[in-house]
Amino acid sequence: MSFLQKDLFKHKTGHSSLPSLPNQEEEVIEEEGDTFGNLGPAVYEAPATTEKNAPIFVFHHGAGYSSLSFALCVSHIRRAMEGSVSILAYDCRGHGATRTSDDTNLSLERLSQDLADVVNFVFGGEGEVKKRDIFLIGHSMGGCVVAHAASNHSIPSVVCVAVLDVVEGSAMEALSGMSSFLRTRPTEFKSIEHAIEWSVKSGTIHNLASSRVSIPSLFTEESDPNTGMSKLVWRTNLAATQKYWEGWFIGMSEKFLASKAAKLLILAGPDRLDKPLTIAQMQGKYQLIVLPDVGHMLQEDAPDRTANALVDFYKRNEKLVLPLKRLTL
Repeated sequence: MSFLQKDLFKHKTGHSSLPSLPNQEEEVIEEEGDTFGNLGPAVYEAPATTEKNAPIFVFHHGAGYSSLSFALCVSHIRRAMEGSVSILAYDCRGHGATRTSDDTNLSLERLSQDLADVVNFVFGGEGEVKKRDIFLIGHSMGGCVVAHAASNHSIPSVVCVAVLDVVEGSAMEALSGMSSFLRTRPTEFKSIEHAIEWSVKSGTIHNLASSRVSIPSLFTEESDPNTGMSKLVWRTNLAATQKYWEGWFIGMSEKFLASKAAKLLILAGPDRLDKPLTIAQMQGKYQLIVLPDVGHMLQEDAPDRTANALVDFYKRNEKLVLPLKRLTL
């Protein structure tokens, strides 16, 4: 049993409204005592409203982001599915509102096990999860996590896997410039408004409405020791996760293609596709969708188009349940 799962079973659950995600509840799991800090995993769940065993769309965000990067996309999905879908998104360890007993371990194995632990905890264990169609959706680093989980069958009943804007080959090539990017990125902001403005002007997020929802969850407030004034700093120290970067992406294409589930890859540009996935796409091993006029945060830049692509893909690949016919002897 993982650290995260142990933490989950030690917590008590409370519910509060989450204005930024219509019809969604925020499940903040509070620790009894202060051994692991004030918060456990922050889980955002929107249950289905029309059927008991509706499919479950599970979202995993990228490194340095939070589950709220899917907020607007989720709203579109729920409308398109007319309530016949359960939504699960959570801030992984070391991100957003989540606090665990080991926030620094962001290895692929640990994150993949966390994903399975959270799904099983929220939906009542493997026995209950097996009754549902599971659609795993991951962005960037989260794409590596869902591909890993799907390939090792740590979550039962996975019928679809979608990876958003991450490809092993191009990701490995980009790692050499990641440290330089982090050094040039602002380390603090005076206010959330300044952070939102930076996210749009820098091209990190192209959609102001989505930025207003997701950006606040990426920061924590600190007091400046020199001035005594409060300032906002990044919740996740991405530079400190460098030792995990290669482990996230190495073998990702092989794991993605090895999954028995239906597979979807959504990219922000065709130039991001590497050779192995190009060959596999020509062989029909997965579906490729390229969204024009979006950046890396494609689910924030075009939440409606991303949602439509995910819903259409699921509907084409959901399990077909035929009615039983009685035999007359």
